[in-house]
Amino acid sequence: MNTDARTKIGLVLGSGGARGYAHIGVLRALEKRGFEVTAIAGCSIGGIIGALHAAGYSAQRIHEMWKGLDPLKLIDRSTMGGLIGGRGITRHLEQHLPRTFEELKIPVAVTSVDVQRGKLVVLRSGDLLRALRATSALAGLFAPELHEGRILVDGGILNGLPVDVIRTLTRAPVVAVDTAPPADREIAFTDDRTTWEKIRHPIRGRPLVFEMLMKAIEIPQAPLTSIRLSLNPPEVLIRPALDPDLKLEDYKRLDEAVEAGFEAADAKLAEHEEVLRANQ
Repeated sequence: MNTDARTKIGLVLGSGGARGYAHIGVLRALEKRGFEVTAIAGCSIGGIIGALHAAGYSAQRIHEMWKGLDPLKLIDRSTMGGLIGGRGITRHLEQHLPRTFEELKIPVAVTSVDVQRGKLVVLRSGDLLRALRATSALAGLFAPELHEGRILVDGGILNGLPVDVIRTLTRAPVVAVDTAPPADREIAFTDDRTTWEKIRHPIRGRPLVFEMLMKAIEIPQAPLTSIRLSLNPPEVLIRPALDPDLKLEDYKRLDEAVEAGFEAADAKLAEHEEVLRANQ
């Protein structure tokens, strides 16, 4: 083995909304330790951050890109099947990304789900921006994406941590990052705040109906991911120690998530560095 060469890895970045900001910290740890990402498979926010890295952006640059962003500017009216449209996300991403997968510097694949056929769809060529809108179109919240004759939504429904997909893109050892919320995250069904607190802040976090919708998505994801990992285990699995109450819409907690991702990845990569280098 050439010890002067950078260690190559395949990288899998999972779904999780704002929790997925931890992926930026993981990229920072990979850069610190001199790893070279040869291919990326992602879902939702993982697909978006993966595409930015594949376009040549450093972890620091991606962090700055999101830090200065007002999430409200990404919101626009949906025309079909969602509360929020996808045009705002496209307007933001097209400032930083090429139009097609083929123009990226390293291969990328993202997962989505065809809602009409109930099947997983892996996107890895053609229109990149439409694919990223599809992989991040959380069902019920964001409008689905009409792409190549199919109506597509967030791939996390069926494959939010696509280790099996990365194996089709590279033979390098795989590092996978799971930022999904824990299935045992508890919901507050009663409001035990004082009357004064209720007057000062009449709206407390998510509406209960939205909490129930999210839990209905999160609960089956956990065992499905576990089954997929048992069939296609990565060489290194990173699960950042994120606050269970850090929700997919908590975009103001960017720095917290990034730091959690860096700390978890730096420790795991140090632990498994010899194995990763030996598998070149």
